Amino acid sequence: MELKAIARRIQEKHGIPATERDVVRVFSAALASPDIWRIVDLSEIPVLATCEVLRAFAEAGWVEFINARVSVTEDGKVVAESLGISPAKELRCPRCRGRGLELTPFATLAQEFHELAKNRPEASQEFDQGYVTEETTVARAALLYARGDLVGREILVLGDDDLVSLALALTRLPRRVVALDVDQRIVHFLREAAREKSLNLEVHEHDLRDPLPPELLRRFHTFACDPTESYRGYLAFAQRGLSALRGPGCAGYLGLTRLEASLSKWRQIQRALLEAGAVITDLFPNFHDYVNWPYIETMRAWPHLPVKRVPGKLEIWYRSALIRVELVEEPQVENVRYAGDIFTDEEAATT
Repeated sequence: MELKAIARRIQEKHGIPATERDVVRVFSAALASPDIWRIVDLSEIPVLATCEVLRAFAEAGWVEFINARVSVTEDGKVVAESLGISPAKELRCPRCRGRGLELTPFATLAQEFHELAKNRPEASQEFDQGYVTEETTVARAALLYARGDLVGREILVLGDDDLVSLALALTRLPRRVVALDVDQRIVHFLREAAREKSLNLEVHEHDLRDPLPPELLRRFHTFACDPTESYRGYLAFAQRGLSALRGPGCAGYLGLTRLEASLSKWRQIQRALLEAGAVITDLFPNFHDYVNWPYIETMRAWPHLPVKRVPGKLEIWYRSALIRVELVEEPQVENVRYAGDIFTDEEAATT
């Protein structure tokens, strides 16, 4: 079986753009680990594509599915060697988790945030939620500080199951923090936390499919969000954020995975950001580590997994990059309504 044929099979079955290199990534990940979630993590291609590659490998006799594990067969090892494919190796710094940040100065923030986050609302599939680890949220605050986007700034957080607005407000460094979320549970939680700690944090219930209220347009120095991964949904978040910025020199922070966004989608998103008047200044791969959500067995990718195993809550397999953008001209975006479903597309796996 040719690797190019497997790539075509992904495109034909799921409508996900794929290359021979993507197939090699899955082979390399399977050689490194028999665990399905580790393979998904190491492959760094859309989850549905990884599942399809593994099924193709099984049909070719290169892997076997035994006791909820993926085992590369002797034939598979011979094929891998003949193609020059070696096991994947992740060489992340164990201290900073590959983020390049020193979090020791934020130890007090981490402790205060931990105490407040204990009673946070659980992630909801209705809103495509899945929150990051507490360390990740603190690291986001540290990065905003390091890039000059925190102290004395007015900051807008778009969708906040990660509680980023809370962490930013807890630093007592921004001039103003405003959070928008469609989930009444999160709105109530953030408001109560702000009241308890007397924080400069405003929280509003708002569906980001709807245009931003006029009073929030062109008012902020910084925005932060972790958008849904469909292309339309991503644009909805990004355009809302950019329309809220005051102008050139203002910055935004967005997450983006490889597990629900092919490189073709990455290209589309990068082009849209550039056309909107922004430039990507920083990209941190795998910056965000996510806590496993309670609806793993009902997410879109579950039926496609060749082996079924529910990962532990803190067993990290879903990660995303953090992208910083900065406006170099006035934002070229329209504050219009996004009708219909903005959560799903061909590459969506967790909705």
